[in-house]
Amino acid sequence: MTGEARPFLALGSPQVGARFKQSPTMPPSVQGPGAGRQGERLARKFRELVDAFDARRAQLSAESVDEIDPELVLVFDLAGTITDFRNAVSKIAGLEFLAELLDEDTDPDDNFHMASKVAGRTDDKVGRSLQLVMSNAKAAGQLVTLFNDWVTNPKMAFQHGLTKFRTAFEQLRAIRRWGPADRIRETGLIETWKERIEVAGPYYSPVRVEVELWYRREARDRQRAETHLTSLITQSGGSVKSRSVIAGISYHALLVELPVTQVSAVLEKGAGSISILTADEVMFVGPINPMSVTATAEDLPSSKNALPVGQTLGLPRIALLDGLPFVNHNVLQGRLVVDDPEGLGSDYAVSSRHHGTAMASLIIHGDLSSPAQPLNRRLYVRPILRPHPFNPHSEHVLDETLFPDLLHRAILRIVEGEHGQPPAAPSVRIIKLSIGAESRALVRKMSPLGRLLDWLALTKNLLFIVSAGNHSSPLLIPA
Repeated sequence: MTGEARPFLALGSPQVGARFKQSPTMPPSVQGPGAGRQGERLARKFRELVDAFDARRAQLSAESVDEIDPELVLVFDLAGTITDFRNAVSKIAGLEFLAELLDEDTDPDDNFHMASKVAGRTDDKVGRSLQLVMSNAKAAGQLVTLFNDWVTNPKMAFQHGLTKFRTAFEQLRAIRRWGPADRIRETGLIETWKERIEVAGPYYSPVRVEVELWYRREARDRQRAETHLTSLITQSGGSVKSRSVIAGISYHALLVELPVTQVSAVLEKGAGSISILTADEVMFVGPINPMSVTATAEDLPSSKNALPVGQTLGLPRIALLDGLPFVNHNVLQGRLVVDDPEGLGSDYAVSSRHHGTAMASLIIHGDLSSPAQPLNRRLYVRPILRPHPFNPHSEHVLDETLFPDLLHRAILRIVEGEHGQPPAAPSVRIIKLSIGAESRALVRKMSPLGRLLDWLALTKNLLFIVSAGNHSSPLLIPA
């Protein structure tokens, strides 16, 4: 299964604000403590941000002869959420909106609670979101000034385009930097590393991780961030195996190999003990667990009930991205268009071609116990699995590249072509997936794989059918 088998719910949120006027039929809204109390609670936090920029500037000056204006990711921890906050951020030079993460609801308290015009304060939990903004030192100074002015004069007139900051200040639970714990929350990194150490001992080496960088609008900013992060990785004894930038889904990531000493340091001393988890360029770090599928008791589909092959002349409408099928199996012979740009077939033993064969048979013939007329079009097959090196009955996803990048390139090859070649199967409109990113969380933000499928479905006029049967761990779906 992919990490996307559970539906991503776009959580609607009511308009919020400390003094939002409601009609009797409107739902409760977030009520904040007011400007005076916000000043008492947060003025010190804003000063700490300024100090953080000064410390970062001093650190960069010690590392380089060039004068560098530091950039840090600021976290606006809000009660509720704000529509169009991105637009207000763009009005201040030096600020760049990065992302919004939906966080867990919190219990009401004296500072933030829900209230309605009719019932007054309620016991409802308060929604929460994290607005993530890249800022340089100058822009951070402007934010501090804007906040202080608002605290002094809550009725002040904000400049055109900045009024959303009033709402942000009213709803602001906390403001801070994005830190090491944020980078591994819900990614499963610590759990995976603990398991590997327990199984293989302290000599297990190396480990691979997906490092997702903040996606910056400008290519020069992305390149600068990647160059700096690569140097940190190299200095720690690691290496970058591959990279991916997919602008359509704001994805910038590196496949990184780290020495086991980095694993031990994190497990013994915490996330802040290694440079890759303290780097300001990093959004998330998660484990690379190539998803695998294991053969069922019945090795290959039975052909005793399959209808005769007949003529299969139509162009493919369906693509299967899976393991390499047994193309000469009598239920598949003459019915497949196999596209194998990686040359996996050269060492893909027939005895290991379980999953792709079964899936291809299912698509073409349906249930062989109840035979029906097979497809009259050929099936396009792109293998993205290979046999497991130590288990001939298991196949796993190619792991030399990041999975979103592999999938992106495979689909573009189908509909657009690559390396100057024409599309491999431009007639395809349906793509079947039974494999995905098992470890990727789907909690606060849709994963890169989920965003990729949505984006390609829309822009390339495709339908993705994603199977949910191969996930090896229990699926915990909240009510």
